[in-house]
Amino acid sequence: MKWFLIYAAALWCLWHVIDLKSGSILTGFLAPFVFGFLLLAFVIWLSTRISGRSSSSGGDVSFGGFFGGGDSGGGDGGC
Repeated sequence: MKWFLIYAAALWCLWHVIDLKSGSILTGFLAPFVFGFLLLAFVIWLSTRISGRSSSSGGDVSFGGFFGGGDSGGGDGGC
């Protein structure tokens, strides 16, 4: 939760610093570049946290029941 707040605060601050029409290198180029990099890092961090919690089966996916699992009920017909 601490890292989520750090990412959110940094992204919020950078969002308010960005001014694309500015002649300054800091607000016109560096801030949008750092914002994009930090946003990408945040998305990667968030996806690792979500995938780590949702994979309780260990990555083994089986489709039983309706999707073809179980016995087919066929036979050789006694021949």
